[in-house]
Amino acid sequence: MAYSNRRIYQLLLFFLVAAGFLVLRLFYLQIIHGPQLALEGLSIRVQELPVEVARGEILDCNRLPLTSTSQQYNVIVFPGQIEHKTGQALHKLDTIIDLPPVQLDMALRRLSTSQYPFRLAKDIGYDTARKINEMQIPGVVAVAEKVRYGHGVLASHVVGYINAADNKGVSGIEGMYDELLHGSQPEYVAALVDAGQQLIPGLGYKRMKLTAGNRETNIILTIDKHIQQKVEEVMDHTMVKGAVVVMRPYTGEVLAMASRPAFDANNLSHYLDQSSAPLLNRAISAYQPGSVFKLVVAAAALENKTVRMDDSFFDQGFIDVNNVRFQGWDYEQGPKGRLTLMEAMAHSSNPVFIEIALKLGADKLITMAQKLGYGSRTKLDFWGESKGNLPESDQLYPGDLANLAIGQGFCEATPVQLAQMTATIVNDGIKVEPYIVSMFASPDGAIVKKFQPSSAVRVMSRQTAERLRTMMAAVTQYGTGQAAYVEGAGSAGKTGSAETGRISSTGKGINHAWFAGFTPLDRPQYVIVIFVEEGMSGSNVAAPIFREIAAAVLKQ
Repeated sequence: MAYSNRRIYQLLLFFLVAAGFLVLRLFYLQIIHGPQLALEGLSIRVQELPVEVARGEILDCNRLPLTSTSQQYNVIVFPGQIEHKTGQALHKLDTIIDLPPVQLDMALRRLSTSQYPFRLAKDIGYDTARKINEMQIPGVVAVAEKVRYGHGVLASHVVGYINAADNKGVSGIEGMYDELLHGSQPEYVAALVDAGQQLIPGLGYKRMKLTAGNRETNIILTIDKHIQQKVEEVMDHTMVKGAVVVMRPYTGEVLAMASRPAFDANNLSHYLDQSSAPLLNRAISAYQPGSVFKLVVAAAALENKTVRMDDSFFDQGFIDVNNVRFQGWDYEQGPKGRLTLMEAMAHSSNPVFIEIALKLGADKLITMAQKLGYGSRTKLDFWGESKGNLPESDQLYPGDLANLAIGQGFCEATPVQLAQMTATIVNDGIKVEPYIVSMFASPDGAIVKKFQPSSAVRVMSRQTAERLRTMMAAVTQYGTGQAAYVEGAGSAGKTGSAETGRISSTGKGINHAWFAGFTPLDRPQYVIVIFVEEGMSGSNVAAPIFREIAAAVLKQ
């Protein structure tokens, strides 16, 4: 009897365990995995077209969108729902949206050869979309779709662009942070059909997500949209090719970065063969810095006590180095005579700075340039960012060193690198790395990760930095950069005109134009670097652009 009871208990226990597993399985299928299974089951009976791919926003420091994402209405055709393949429905539509003949012919061919939904027309306007939907043409529906890059996109080279076919970032922030921006929940317009591929009454066309997935992340930049807009407005009427960088000197925050020519990310094929290279981000591309490099020469000479502020030099209009004559940029105007170090900087004297560089030596000059960021990529980490070029000191003969002293020859730097150098001078000799990504945030605004300025490194003494700022102020007050002086607030900086080695059709040498400076003069808040490709003159071209941008930024 006891043996029989034990077997009954064992059977009861077995059935209880089996029932428990069954309940757990049903709970998993119905509650946890139910929505996904329902969607998978439904997907067998839908005809769908992706209309909106989830992707995080790229926002400025005030959380204003930089992509200008907008909405437009498009017409979608479901061939399986068209009652007659003769195209009566399309011809009926043509009376409303006036399709081009080529587009209409192509649509008619797709009707007879394919069952896959397709877009018939784009950007038709709200009223037209409403009228089409009210007509209730079988197999035709007008839907709202987001356009990633709307009208008036700012910072196109910073934002970058995506491959619309697979929603994958290709350049700029879009490419660098594609894994975060790229959501995995595409939205579809679907025709819900029965086994006979006919619309299910009461369901019809629906917007839906057919798969579950990860949510996208928003990328918040240090860019200030208002400052970026002012910068680009000025650039549009002052330069054809070039770049501008605006940076906060004490933190390294990049407040604006723009390159010209710009591009429209919705029409990339238009720019691929243009000789002006619109897709190139010139703010992170390397060019010879010209006389802006004289700031490095002065910094190295003062730090190593090779010269003093009250030393006197003689500018005879040229200097001979190993039987090679290096002329001043204003050689035709004759000798400048006796100059102090400050006067030599203000008037951008080539002979004086070549003399100082030769006295200083290549090792000490290259070491200071490296400390200031020359020859190394910044921590912005942009794809395609150049590290510039800084020669090895043991490869510099006296003539090469003379060229380097005036920012020519083997020396190349990016506008971002020059902004970093200028910020170091403003920041009392302490270098901070520029950065442009402020934080990651969820779509509902919650902060996922926040970035802070990088650790600061002292690369020159406070006294040297103060003296450099004094010399830069002389440049705008009575030197080559007077056109960069900002009334009221004041400004300081250094001009540069870098020879490219090419000759224009008029026989004149083609130069790049630079101005690197800061404003206001008292307690500077903005470092601004202007680069105008083939702009000829830093004094006459880049300096006035600096003044206009600085004045606009200070009004914000």
